[in-house]
Amino acid sequence: MKRNNLAYREAFLAGRLGIRAKILIYLAVLAGFIISAVWMLQGMLVFSASKGLNVPPQLLSAVRTQFWLTVGAILLATALVGFTMARSISEPIIETNEAAKQLSGSRYTRPPHSGGYREIAELNDTLIRAAEDLGKVEDLQRELIANISHDLRTPLTMIVGYAEAMRDIPEEVTPENMQIIIDETNRLNSMVNEVLDFSRLRTGNMELDIQPFNLTAQIREICGRVSKMTAVEGYTVLFDPAEERMAEGDSGRISQVVYNLLGNALTYTGEDKTVHVSQQDIGSRIRVEISDSGEGIPADELPYIFDRYYRSRENHRRAVIGSGLGLNICRSILEKHGAQYGVRSEEGQGTTFWFELPKATEKNTDA
Repeated sequence: MKRNNLAYREAFLAGRLGIRAKILIYLAVLAGFIISAVWMLQGMLVFSASKGLNVPPQLLSAVRTQFWLTVGAILLATALVGFTMARSISEPIIETNEAAKQLSGSRYTRPPHSGGYREIAELNDTLIRAAEDLGKVEDLQRELIANISHDLRTPLTMIVGYAEAMRDIPEEVTPENMQIIIDETNRLNSMVNEVLDFSRLRTGNMELDIQPFNLTAQIREICGRVSKMTAVEGYTVLFDPAEERMAEGDSGRISQVVYNLLGNALTYTGEDKTVHVSQQDIGSRIRVEISDSGEGIPADELPYIFDRYYRSRENHRRAVIGSGLGLNICRSILEKHGAQYGVRSEEGQGTTFWFELPKATEKNTDA
Protein backbone atom coordinates (compact mmCIF):
# COMPACT_ATOMS: atom_id res chain seq x y z
CA MET A 1 0.00 0.00 0.00
CA LYS A 2 1.43 3.38 -1.02
CA ARG A 3 2.14 5.91 1.68
CA ASN A 4 0.67 9.39 1.57
CA ASN A 5 3.77 11.51 0.89
CA LEU A 6 2.67 14.46 2.99
CA ALA A 7 1.67 12.27 5.92
CA TYR A 8 4.94 10.34 5.62
CA ARG A 9 7.00 13.53 5.66
CA GLU A 10 5.12 14.83 8.68
CA ALA A 11 5.56 11.54 10.53
CA PHE A 12 9.24 11.39 9.53
CA LEU A 13 10.07 14.93 10.61
CA ALA A 14 7.85 15.05 13.69
CA GLY A 15 10.19 12.84 15.70
CA ARG A 16 13.33 14.70 14.58
CA LEU A 17 12.47 18.39 14.56
CA GLY A 18 11.00 20.21 17.52
CA ILE A 19 8.91 23.35 17.31
CA ARG A 20 11.91 25.59 18.00
CA ALA A 21 13.92 24.09 15.13
CA LYS A 22 10.98 24.37 12.75
CA ILE A 23 10.42 28.05 13.61
CA LEU A 24 14.10 28.80 13.02
CA ILE A 25 14.07 26.91 9.70
CA TYR A 26 10.97 28.77 8.51
CA LEU A 27 12.50 32.14 9.47
CA ALA A 28 15.79 31.18 7.79
CA VAL A 29 13.92 30.42 4.57
CA LEU A 30 12.10 33.76 4.87
CA ALA A 31 15.43 35.54 5.42
CA GLY A 32 16.82 33.82 2.31
CA PHE A 33 13.94 35.17 0.24
CA ILE A 34 14.49 38.68 1.63
CA ILE A 35 18.24 38.54 0.95
CA SER A 36 17.60 37.33 -2.59
CA ALA A 37 15.14 40.16 -3.16
CA VAL A 38 17.66 42.73 -1.81
CA TRP A 39 20.41 41.29 -4.00
CA MET A 40 18.24 41.41 -7.11
CA LEU A 41 17.08 44.95 -6.31
CA GLN A 42 20.61 46.26 -5.80
CA GLY A 43 21.80 44.47 -8.94
CA MET A 44 19.06 46.16 -10.95
CA LEU A 45 19.98 49.55 -9.47
CA VAL A 46 23.68 49.09 -10.29
CA PHE A 47 22.82 47.92 -13.81
CA SER A 48 20.56 50.92 -14.39
CA ALA A 49 23.13 53.34 -12.99
CA SER A 50 26.00 51.88 -14.99
CA LYS A 51 24.19 51.58 -18.34
CA GLY A 52 26.05 53.79 -20.79
CA LEU A 53 28.04 55.38 -17.99
CA ASN A 54 31.53 54.95 -16.63
CA VAL A 55 30.75 53.97 -12.99
CA PRO A 56 33.67 54.46 -10.60
CA PRO A 57 34.96 51.30 -8.87
CA GLN A 58 34.51 53.05 -5.50
CA LEU A 59 30.74 53.23 -6.11
CA LEU A 60 30.51 49.53 -6.98
CA SER A 61 32.58 48.69 -3.85
CA ALA A 62 30.25 50.83 -1.71
CA VAL A 63 27.22 49.07 -3.17
CA ARG A 64 28.72 45.64 -2.41
CA THR A 65 29.60 46.74 1.13
CA GLN A 66 26.08 48.04 1.63
CA PHE A 67 24.69 44.73 0.32
CA TRP A 68 26.73 42.62 2.76
CA LEU A 69 25.88 44.94 5.64
CA THR A 70 22.21 44.55 4.74
CA VAL A 71 22.58 40.77 4.55
CA GLY A 72 24.32 40.71 7.92
CA ALA A 73 21.61 42.89 9.49
CA ILE A 74 18.89 40.61 8.05
CA LEU A 75 20.60 37.47 9.34
CA LEU A 76 21.16 38.99 12.78
CA ALA A 77 17.58 40.23 13.02
CA THR A 78 16.31 36.83 11.84
CA ALA A 79 18.40 35.01 14.43
CA LEU A 80 17.27 37.29 17.28
CA VAL A 81 13.61 37.29 16.29
CA GLY A 82 13.67 33.56 15.54
CA PHE A 83 15.24 32.65 18.87
CA THR A 84 12.83 34.90 20.79
CA MET A 85 9.79 33.57 18.94
CA ALA A 86 10.92 29.96 19.18
CA ARG A 87 11.47 30.26 22.91
CA SER A 88 8.28 32.18 23.71
CA ILE A 89 6.09 29.86 21.61
CA SER A 90 7.74 26.54 22.32
CA GLU A 91 8.41 26.93 26.04
CA PRO A 92 4.74 26.75 27.15
CA ILE A 93 4.15 23.80 24.80
CA ILE A 94 7.22 21.92 26.03
CA GLU A 95 6.29 22.57 29.67
CA THR A 96 2.71 21.43 29.03
CA ASN A 97 3.99 18.27 27.34
CA GLU A 98 6.23 17.48 30.30
CA ALA A 99 3.40 18.13 32.76
CA ALA A 100 1.00 15.98 30.70
CA LYS A 101 3.24 12.97 31.32
CA GLN A 102 1.92 13.05 34.89
CA LEU A 103 -1.58 12.14 33.68
CA SER A 104 -0.79 8.43 33.83
CA GLY A 105 -0.68 8.87 37.60
CA SER A 106 -3.88 10.98 37.65
CA ARG A 107 -1.82 14.08 38.46
CA TYR A 108 -1.32 17.33 36.58
CA THR A 109 0.48 20.47 37.71
CA ARG A 110 -0.07 23.67 35.73
CA PRO A 111 3.25 24.75 34.13
CA PRO A 112 4.62 28.22 35.07
CA HIS A 113 4.36 29.66 31.51
CA SER A 114 1.05 28.05 30.55
CA GLY A 115 -0.89 31.32 30.49
CA GLY A 116 1.09 33.00 27.71
CA TYR A 117 -1.38 31.98 25.00
CA ARG A 118 -5.12 31.46 25.16
CA GLU A 119 -4.98 28.07 23.42
CA ILE A 120 -2.26 26.79 25.77
CA ALA A 121 -4.20 28.03 28.81
CA GLU A 122 -7.34 26.27 27.57
CA LEU A 123 -5.33 23.09 26.94
CA ASN A 124 -3.99 23.18 30.49
CA ASP A 125 -7.49 23.68 31.89
CA THR A 126 -8.64 20.64 29.88
CA LEU A 127 -5.73 18.54 31.13
CA ILE A 128 -6.41 19.57 34.73
CA ARG A 129 -10.04 18.49 34.40
CA ALA A 130 -8.92 15.23 32.76
CA ALA A 131 -6.54 14.55 35.66
CA GLU A 132 -9.33 15.22 38.17
CA ASP A 133 -11.72 12.92 36.28
CA LEU A 134 -9.08 10.18 36.02
CA GLY A 135 -8.46 10.47 39.73
CA LYS A 136 -12.17 10.12 40.49
CA VAL A 137 -12.51 7.11 38.20
CA GLU A 138 -9.47 5.49 39.78
CA ASP A 139 -10.86 6.04 43.28
CA LEU A 140 -14.26 4.70 42.29
CA GLN A 141 -12.72 1.67 40.62
CA ARG A 142 -10.82 0.90 43.80
CA GLU A 143 -14.06 1.21 45.77
CA LEU A 144 -15.85 -1.03 43.28
CA ILE A 145 -13.16 -3.72 43.56
CA ALA A 146 -13.23 -3.46 47.36
CA ASN A 147 -17.03 -3.73 47.42
CA ILE A 148 -17.17 -6.71 45.05
CA SER A 149 -14.37 -8.41 46.99
CA HIS A 150 -16.34 -7.86 50.19
CA ASP A 151 -19.53 -9.26 48.65
CA LEU A 152 -17.76 -12.29 47.17
CA ARG A 153 -15.92 -13.09 50.38
CA THR A 154 -19.11 -13.57 52.42
CA PRO A 155 -20.73 -16.37 50.37
CA LEU A 156 -17.35 -18.02 49.83
CA THR A 157 -16.74 -18.06 53.58
CA MET A 158 -20.18 -19.57 54.21
CA ILE A 159 -19.71 -22.24 51.53
CA VAL A 160 -16.30 -23.23 52.88
CA GLY A 161 -17.54 -23.18 56.48
CA TYR A 162 -20.59 -25.36 55.89
CA ALA A 163 -18.68 -27.74 53.60
CA GLU A 164 -15.95 -28.26 56.21
CA ALA A 165 -18.56 -28.80 58.94
CA MET A 166 -20.33 -31.41 56.80
CA ARG A 167 -17.00 -33.10 56.08
CA ASP A 168 -15.90 -33.25 59.73
CA ILE A 169 -19.27 -33.78 61.43
CA PRO A 170 -21.53 -36.38 59.80
CA GLU A 171 -24.54 -35.05 61.69
CA GLU A 172 -24.20 -31.73 59.86
CA VAL A 173 -24.93 -33.36 56.49
CA THR A 174 -28.53 -32.14 56.39
CA PRO A 175 -30.81 -30.82 53.63
CA GLU A 176 -30.83 -27.42 55.34
CA ASN A 177 -27.04 -27.09 55.23
CA MET A 178 -26.94 -28.32 51.66
CA GLN A 179 -29.53 -25.71 50.73
CA ILE A 180 -27.43 -22.97 52.30
CA ILE A 181 -24.46 -24.02 50.17
CA ILE A 182 -26.69 -24.06 47.06
CA ASP A 183 -28.12 -20.61 47.88
CA GLU A 184 -24.69 -19.07 48.43
CA THR A 185 -23.41 -20.68 45.23
CA ASN A 186 -26.36 -19.15 43.36
CA ARG A 187 -25.50 -15.80 44.94
CA LEU A 188 -21.95 -16.08 43.63
CA ASN A 189 -23.24 -17.05 40.20
CA SER A 190 -25.52 -14.01 40.19
CA MET A 191 -22.64 -11.69 41.09
CA VAL A 192 -20.41 -13.09 38.35
CA ASN A 193 -23.22 -12.76 35.78
CA GLU A 194 -23.77 -9.14 36.77
CA VAL A 195 -20.08 -8.34 36.34
CA LEU A 196 -20.17 -9.97 32.88
CA ASP A 197 -23.31 -8.04 31.95
CA PHE A 198 -21.67 -4.86 33.17
CA SER A 199 -18.72 -5.51 30.87
CA ARG A 200 -20.95 -6.31 27.86
CA LEU A 201 -23.04 -3.19 28.38
CA ARG A 202 -19.95 -1.00 28.55
CA THR A 203 -18.70 -2.36 25.21
CA GLY A 204 -22.15 -2.23 23.57
CA ASN A 205 -22.20 -5.96 22.81
CA MET A 206 -25.61 -6.68 24.32
CA GLU A 207 -28.45 -7.14 21.81
CA LEU A 208 -32.15 -6.91 22.66
CA ASP A 209 -34.98 -9.17 21.55
CA ILE A 210 -38.04 -6.90 21.63
CA GLN A 211 -41.25 -8.92 21.90
CA PRO A 212 -44.65 -8.55 23.62
CA PHE A 213 -44.66 -10.22 27.05
CA ASN A 214 -46.81 -10.36 30.17
CA LEU A 215 -45.11 -7.80 32.39
CA THR A 216 -47.46 -8.37 35.33
CA ALA A 217 -46.93 -12.14 35.38
CA GLN A 218 -43.17 -11.66 35.12
CA ILE A 219 -43.05 -9.24 38.06
CA ARG A 220 -45.28 -11.52 40.12
CA GLU A 221 -42.98 -14.48 39.46
CA ILE A 222 -39.84 -12.50 40.33
CA CYS A 223 -41.39 -11.16 43.54
CA GLY A 224 -42.39 -14.68 44.55
CA ARG A 225 -38.94 -16.04 43.86
CA VAL A 226 -37.19 -13.24 45.75
CA SER A 227 -39.63 -13.58 48.66
CA LYS A 228 -38.70 -17.23 49.05
CA MET A 229 -34.99 -16.40 48.93
CA THR A 230 -35.21 -13.67 51.59
CA ALA A 231 -38.08 -14.83 53.82
CA VAL A 232 -35.70 -16.65 56.15
CA GLU A 233 -34.09 -13.26 56.91
CA GLY A 234 -37.48 -11.64 57.57
CA TYR A 235 -37.89 -9.65 54.32
CA THR A 236 -41.26 -9.16 52.62
CA VAL A 237 -41.98 -8.20 49.00
CA LEU A 238 -45.52 -6.98 48.30
CA PHE A 239 -47.02 -6.89 44.79
CA ASP A 240 -50.76 -6.84 44.12
CA PRO A 241 -51.56 -5.43 40.65
CA ALA A 242 -55.09 -4.49 39.70
CA GLU A 243 -54.90 -5.93 36.18
CA GLU A 244 -52.65 -7.97 33.91
CA ARG A 245 -50.65 -5.88 31.46
CA MET A 246 -48.70 -6.80 28.32
CA ALA A 247 -45.60 -4.74 27.51
CA GLU A 248 -43.10 -4.57 24.68
CA GLY A 249 -39.44 -5.20 25.42
CA ASP A 250 -36.78 -7.79 25.97
CA SER A 251 -38.41 -9.99 28.61
CA GLY A 252 -35.12 -11.38 29.90
CA ARG A 253 -33.44 -7.99 30.28
CA ILE A 254 -36.50 -6.37 31.89
CA SER A 255 -36.57 -9.29 34.31
CA GLN A 256 -32.97 -8.42 35.15
CA VAL A 257 -33.95 -4.78 35.76
CA VAL A 258 -36.77 -5.79 38.15
CA TYR A 259 -34.50 -8.25 39.93
CA ASN A 260 -31.74 -5.66 40.37
CA LEU A 261 -34.10 -2.94 41.59
CA LEU A 262 -35.63 -5.39 44.07
CA GLY A 263 -32.17 -6.34 45.31
CA ASN A 264 -31.27 -2.68 45.82
CA ALA A 265 -34.55 -2.01 47.66
CA LEU A 266 -34.09 -5.04 49.92
CA THR A 267 -30.55 -3.95 50.75
CA TYR A 268 -31.56 -0.44 51.84
CA THR A 269 -35.09 -0.90 53.17
CA GLY A 270 -35.95 0.07 56.75
CA GLU A 271 -36.53 -1.88 59.93
CA ASP A 272 -39.84 -3.28 58.63
CA LYS A 273 -37.82 -5.11 55.94
CA THR A 274 -40.63 -4.54 53.45
CA VAL A 275 -40.48 -3.60 49.77
CA HIS A 276 -43.54 -2.47 47.81
CA VAL A 277 -43.86 -3.07 44.05
CA SER A 278 -46.62 -1.32 42.10
CA GLN A 279 -47.81 -1.23 38.50
CA GLN A 280 -49.96 1.50 36.93
CA ASP A 281 -51.01 2.76 33.51
CA ILE A 282 -49.54 6.05 32.31
CA GLY A 283 -51.25 6.68 28.97
CA SER A 284 -49.79 4.27 26.45
CA ARG A 285 -47.10 3.14 28.87
CA ILE A 286 -46.88 0.98 31.97
CA ARG A 287 -45.04 2.33 34.97
CA VAL A 288 -43.41 -0.02 37.47
CA GLU A 289 -42.35 1.38 40.85
CA ILE A 290 -40.24 -0.35 43.51
CA SER A 291 -40.20 1.38 46.90
CA ASP A 292 -38.31 0.77 50.12
CA SER A 293 -38.76 2.28 53.58
CA GLY A 294 -35.12 3.07 54.21
CA GLU A 295 -33.26 6.23 55.12
CA GLY A 296 -33.55 7.72 51.66
CA ILE A 297 -30.95 9.32 49.42
CA PRO A 298 -29.64 12.90 49.91
CA ALA A 299 -30.84 15.29 47.20
CA ASP A 300 -27.29 16.10 46.06
CA GLU A 301 -26.63 12.40 45.38
CA LEU A 302 -29.77 11.65 43.35
CA PRO A 303 -28.36 12.85 39.97
CA TYR A 304 -25.44 10.39 40.31
CA ILE A 305 -27.21 7.33 41.73
CA PHE A 306 -27.17 5.49 38.38
CA ASP A 307 -23.59 6.45 37.52
CA ARG A 308 -20.94 3.82 36.85
CA TYR A 309 -18.96 2.95 39.98
CA TYR A 310 -21.12 5.32 42.04
CA ARG A 311 -21.60 4.45 45.67
CA SER A 312 -23.54 6.38 48.28
CA ARG A 313 -21.70 8.10 51.08
CA GLU A 314 -23.38 5.59 53.39
CA ASN A 315 -21.02 2.86 54.57
CA HIS A 316 -20.94 -0.12 52.25
CA ARG A 317 -23.62 -2.68 52.98
CA ARG A 318 -23.66 -6.26 51.84
CA ALA A 319 -26.31 -6.64 49.16
CA VAL A 320 -29.14 -8.99 50.06
CA ILE A 321 -29.03 -10.17 46.44
CA GLY A 322 -26.80 -9.06 43.56
CA SER A 323 -23.32 -7.56 43.32
CA GLY A 324 -23.91 -3.84 43.80
CA LEU A 325 -23.61 -3.13 40.05
CA GLY A 326 -27.35 -3.42 39.55
CA LEU A 327 -28.32 0.25 39.18
CA ASN A 328 -25.81 0.96 36.43
CA ILE A 329 -26.88 -2.21 34.61
CA CYS A 330 -30.53 -1.16 34.96
CA ARG A 331 -29.80 2.22 33.44
CA SER A 332 -27.95 0.72 30.48
CA ILE A 333 -30.72 -1.81 29.76
CA LEU A 334 -33.51 0.79 30.03
CA GLU A 335 -31.62 3.26 27.82
CA LYS A 336 -31.18 0.56 25.17
CA HIS A 337 -34.97 0.10 25.32
CA GLY A 338 -35.48 3.86 25.00
CA ALA A 339 -37.47 3.64 28.24
CA GLN A 340 -38.04 6.42 30.73
CA TYR A 341 -36.75 5.80 34.25
CA GLY A 342 -35.88 7.66 37.41
CA VAL A 343 -35.74 7.82 41.18
CA ARG A 344 -37.37 9.95 43.84
CA SER A 345 -36.36 10.01 47.46
CA GLU A 346 -36.50 12.02 50.65
CA GLU A 347 -34.20 11.50 53.58
CA GLY A 348 -35.99 9.46 56.19
CA GLN A 349 -38.89 8.69 53.83
CA GLY A 350 -37.47 5.87 51.71
CA THR A 351 -36.69 5.66 48.01
CA THR A 352 -38.70 4.75 44.92
CA PHE A 353 -37.15 3.63 41.64
CA TRP A 354 -39.40 3.56 38.58
CA PHE A 355 -39.35 2.81 34.86
CA GLU A 356 -41.90 2.82 32.06
CA LEU A 357 -42.40 0.46 29.12
CA PRO A 358 -44.78 0.81 26.15
CA LYS A 359 -47.92 -1.30 26.22
CA ALA A 360 -48.01 -4.08 23.68
CA THR A 361 -50.34 -3.25 20.79
CA GLU A 362 -53.18 -5.66 19.94
CA LYS A 363 -51.55 -6.38 16.59
CA ASN A 364 -48.26 -7.45 18.22
CA THR A 365 -50.08 -9.36 20.94
CA ASP A 366 -52.08 -11.35 18.41
CA ALA A 367 -48.94 -12.07 16.43
